[in-house]
Amino acid sequence: MKLTKLLLILSVVFFFGDAYAQLEKLKIAAADQNYMRLLKVASDATEVKELKKMPEVYYYLSQSYINLAQDERYLQKNPDAIKKAVSFMLKGIKKDNGKEVLNSKFDVVRDMVVESNDREAFKQYNTNKYAKAAKLYGQSYQIDTTRRSSYFFQAKSYLGAGENLSAEVIYKDLINRYREDHTNGVELKELEVDPLVYFIDKYWKDNKYDSAIALITDGRKLYGDNAKLNFYLRKITSDIIKDMPPSKLMLDYVQEVLFYVPTAEEFLQKENSIYIYLIKNSITNNHWSESDTMINQFVREKIQKNKLKQLIRIKETDIFIEKKTENVLWKLAEYFEHYSHYKSASYVLEKYISHTTEGDQPSDTLSRWQVISDYTYQTKSLTFACFIIQEAILNYPSNEELLKLRSRVIAEKEVVRTSVDEQGALYRLVKEEFEYNPSTEVLDKLEKINSKYLGLLVSENRFSSARQVISELIGYFPDKDHSDQLQLIAREDFYQNYFNTKTKGKDINGKDITPFVWNGRVGGCNQGTIDREIQNKVVDRINYFRRNAGVPEVLFDEATNEYCQKAALMMTANNALSHEPSKTWRCWSSEGAYAAKHSLLIKEANTSMAVTYIMDDKNPSAGNRRWLLYPNGRVYGHGSTNDYAVIWALDDSGTTDTAEYMNKPISWPPKGYLPQLMLMENWTFSLYADLANATVVVLQDGKSLEVNVEPYVEGYGAPTLVFKPKYNKNTLPAKSDFNVQISLSDGRQFNYVVHTFAYNPVR
Repeated sequence: MKLTKLLLILSVVFFFGDAYAQLEKLKIAAADQNYMRLLKVASDATEVKELKKMPEVYYYLSQSYINLAQDERYLQKNPDAIKKAVSFMLKGIKKDNGKEVLNSKFDVVRDMVVESNDREAFKQYNTNKYAKAAKLYGQSYQIDTTRRSSYFFQAKSYLGAGENLSAEVIYKDLINRYREDHTNGVELKELEVDPLVYFIDKYWKDNKYDSAIALITDGRKLYGDNAKLNFYLRKITSDIIKDMPPSKLMLDYVQEVLFYVPTAEEFLQKENSIYIYLIKNSITNNHWSESDTMINQFVREKIQKNKLKQLIRIKETDIFIEKKTENVLWKLAEYFEHYSHYKSASYVLEKYISHTTEGDQPSDTLSRWQVISDYTYQTKSLTFACFIIQEAILNYPSNEELLKLRSRVIAEKEVVRTSVDEQGALYRLVKEEFEYNPSTEVLDKLEKINSKYLGLLVSENRFSSARQVISELIGYFPDKDHSDQLQLIAREDFYQNYFNTKTKGKDINGKDITPFVWNGRVGGCNQGTIDREIQNKVVDRINYFRRNAGVPEVLFDEATNEYCQKAALMMTANNALSHEPSKTWRCWSSEGAYAAKHSLLIKEANTSMAVTYIMDDKNPSAGNRRWLLYPNGRVYGHGSTNDYAVIWALDDSGTTDTAEYMNKPISWPPKGYLPQLMLMENWTFSLYADLANATVVVLQDGKSLEVNVEPYVEGYGAPTLVFKPKYNKNTLPAKSDFNVQISLSDGRQFNYVVHTFAYNPVR
């Protein structure tokens, strides 16, 4: 028994002595940087049962390979050297409890292995071998879990390989670690914002704007004013406010972007447009306290922007930037006058006068009005000068100096060639003079200036204003025959905004019009684009019908046009019309589907001809026409292929008070003068009233016509009565009058006359 124990002790001593000797050889070879020797000794050690359990053996093997790999000649002969260094390092880690040996004795080797492996991983990443790169970066991170760059690039490699879920797990972990670092006062690096940006981008594309904004806010705490966060803040905010009506909330969104990106042109323009809308709206509704608050805030911010270091770039976009309050107010008043917001211009001008008047006596204020009126006439545009003079006289109607100035301006300018806007300003000035001096002399002057102004408006294609001016002229001269002028307006409006908006056929000289040809294709789902000239023709034709029907004109929005174009592609790709296209449709897109839901869809017509198809709606409900003439519509859109058209018309973004149309009908054919070509099979009468039991009488040149009244149908734009008078359009005389009488069940009656005349520009 004693002998057995003795032999056992001797064998253990022998073994440990041998193992110790082997380890000493490894240490010596490593210390001597004899890596070929180290490789051989370490390789032999792995064959010894007892030694191969020690992590040091594998770390030495890794050390030998990684150092030998520094020699390009060795690496060329042994291209797997780095791979082997990584493999042996990982084997050692499996046997190294808590990496104690690795971190205490082989930290330099560890760093060399990870750096070399990361370089190899980056090569794979740059050649789009993402799965391979992810594996290598994962190995680096397994070796050194403090090296977050490897962990980060593993996630990026996963994304490249399409393994998003794996990447997201890493990104979420990294975000939590970065937050901990920030809490502990560790400075974060630029690259470390990317995991957060990934989720911001994901939420943005999924239309989860609140979640995306919340992450951006979180990111501000970690990274402050960061370019990537600013980029997404701009993009997401643009999407959020795209369909939002102007409001203080919208202003808050815009100003948050400008806080971080003060030179963002789109948002500088948007900020001004919101302010102007809110100020104008509050003044229009006599909300004076709100008006003052908004104006004062606007002025303060413009003065504050003047102090920013980016001032030069900001002023390229923002015309209101000034150093002084009075200068901002002056520019704001000038802006409102230029865009015919006269009530707003007047209110802001009063604030300007009050701010710049020295002294508190009434005579001081009058003196300021006199000075500014004369100054404006001498230095500013005629339109603005006329407005200032009008405002001054409104405040001081009997002041001789101001009245003389008005007379002098009229005398000097009425014989001078002026632009349409200048003529309009002069016309308004003479109207005001007539109110205070209704003499025959001033009335004759008013008629002369009115007629000149009317001609300029017609030549400039400003028919809404022309109709207003002729209406005023009729009021001043009710006993005169204005039919020639009214027919001129109707004829020229038709020629400029209907005939000249054709996109195929022949022009007035009989020459072929270059036809619209779709530049997209179904293959590859390319929706194509539409030139601005074509879009202008489409919106001009829409506004021809709306203006003559008595409803506000609309405008096109580029983003809405793009949505409509994608919808038109979908209709073409599937040779079908649908307001609810399935996701299984070829070339389906969320934007196109959204447009399809809010648009009028036309087959076998495109561009401006599609507008005529919509108006010439033979459906008993005339639903398409009703939407095209919807009074509260404001922002429309259009898209076309060769044989399909999409016109976004289900819009309710206008500011029209529909109560106005409880007594003012919308009709087609409309009241007044109209080319016979625009008489259509369905006649419509729209009014916000009960039309269910209405009766219709139509007289053609005094002769009663048979009229078929369609059953009343609700649900398309404004409430509308559809009826069909029976007459022969092809045998109409050169001029014909249709008297329309609509009697409602509540006893109200509406009478109007449609004066039709023969007109064809090509004859």
